[in-house]
Amino acid sequence: MYLEHFGLNQKPFSIAPDPSFIYLSEKHREALAHLMYGLESDGGFVLVTGEVGTGKTTLLRNLIAQVPDNQDVAFILNPRLTVRELLESLCDELSIDYPTESPLSIKQYIDRLNRHLLHVHSQNRSTVMIIDEAQNLSPAVLEQIRLLTNLETNERKLLRIILIGQPELGVTLDRHELRQLAQRITARYHLEALDSDDIHAYISHRMRISGASAEVFTRSARRLIYRQTQGIPRLINVLCDRCLLGAYVDGVHRVNRRIVSQAAREAFSSNKFRRWRLPVSLGLAITVFVSLILILTPSNPWSVVFSRSSSPPAEVAVRSLQPGTTNPNPDASGSLAEVGVAANEKTALATPAPEPISISETVGESNQVETPDPVNAVVSLSGLSSNIDRGFQAAYDSVYLAWGIAGGSPRLRCEIDTQTILRCLRGYGDLAELERLNRPAVLELWDHATDPFFAALLSISDANYTLEIDGNVHVVSGSAIRQHWFGNYTVLWRAPPGFNRAIQLGHSGTQVEWLRQQLESLAYLAPTNGDRALFDHNLGDALKQFQRSRQLRPDGIAGPNSLIQLHSRADIPVAKLRVAR
Repeated sequence: MYLEHFGLNQKPFSIAPDPSFIYLSEKHREALAHLMYGLESDGGFVLVTGEVGTGKTTLLRNLIAQVPDNQDVAFILNPRLTVRELLESLCDELSIDYPTESPLSIKQYIDRLNRHLLHVHSQNRSTVMIIDEAQNLSPAVLEQIRLLTNLETNERKLLRIILIGQPELGVTLDRHELRQLAQRITARYHLEALDSDDIHAYISHRMRISGASAEVFTRSARRLIYRQTQGIPRLINVLCDRCLLGAYVDGVHRVNRRIVSQAAREAFSSNKFRRWRLPVSLGLAITVFVSLILILTPSNPWSVVFSRSSSPPAEVAVRSLQPGTTNPNPDASGSLAEVGVAANEKTALATPAPEPISISETVGESNQVETPDPVNAVVSLSGLSSNIDRGFQAAYDSVYLAWGIAGGSPRLRCEIDTQTILRCLRGYGDLAELERLNRPAVLELWDHATDPFFAALLSISDANYTLEIDGNVHVVSGSAIRQHWFGNYTVLWRAPPGFNRAIQLGHSGTQVEWLRQQLESLAYLAPTNGDRALFDHNLGDALKQFQRSRQLRPDGIAGPNSLIQLHSRADIPVAKLRVAR
């Protein structure tokens, strides 16, 4: 639509991973160098992680274009596979025949693969397996991938392996049971978003490739684009494309701050919610008034939830009235699809949400709800969800309610943001990991149906777990959960002010000042009269010391796991599972 208006021969900001548009910042060059090393190394794994939208897939397309002629590549795009499906996909990619009528045993697949790799090696060729979106690999599949590296001759490994995924992949590989695989990683790199200095070069590069002969985006427009996207290339593309469309509609040939602001509202905001947004003061008054009515009405079930706490604080009202927009949030050490209920950050932080009452305790005090008997805990979860969405909405509503947010979860849940307080940490682990995180969680469970069902994990007491499924409370045993749960969870957590990605050496801002304050309060760091908003080596060393004390990877990077533990240790009001011993 706007190509002729700007004299372009193609769209400059498509979100497709087109290698011809690749812009190699210093970070992207380093990531590409690690990928090239994976093609040339004689064994082990190469691991490249990065937040959603930072350009991993574009780098991968560029890498594949540079594969030498004497190398075969098995490219796995869909890693949500069983061990057998992974081996079949690998055979398909390498043109290895296997019977489709009756599946082979795992050993038979590996034997065929080994014979093929030995034959390829004898012809002075090599084989590399590249797995994209590897954060979706299950521990069982990761262990099988490790075993594939045992296919070797006396001189070298027969299969080179490159894993590319989101930051939670690194968290998964740090699990104790996967330490053998982690030890075989010979090179790892985390790709971060573009710096503010890269924005001008990135936008100019893509416009120039598309045929632009003049500068279209003003300097102030580029600065605002960086603030709106935090340097994530995919979000830059989305916003810049909308900016060009806006300039075309206005009949101008320069994109200024006004056009960027309007484009950001259209690209990143929820029109449905924005249309009904009320002034904060009026919305706050209405919400507090309604909440008081709910609390004081004896027959209303909501009064049970707040029976031990005061009326919802200011942040609850602001969040329920002001849902957010798409989150560009890059984070190096946690799962990164993060989101929450949008709020005015200062208002929300001034009045923290109340710590929730565990469901098991709440139910025990209510005369309207039958109390589950922990002694006769549910031993099977089959058939507990009959809802059309398999309990998805209800599970998120329950977790938000555990945080004191009585309006239910946002419609888009973990896909919206701008300035958010609650974030979503998606992960893959076990019950012990959820107990360490100590936050209410949504669990993805499986039964006989083709689609999963969902449960809210709200409390842990001894060996019993309190779940809410479709609004019904069940006390279940750990073995009952493990029969239906393969490790996928989403935890809601509170981020510090100004947080938009993992905090590390060289960063500055309110989030660094917050981090410093917490470590000082826990006596891991001595107070300083210097620049408190700068992440220096002293702060990094203190963070590593704290991470070691909490059995976290001591990398000196404050991602979701470290920040969650800091909130718990610093006695900040947060929603917890209230583990009882």
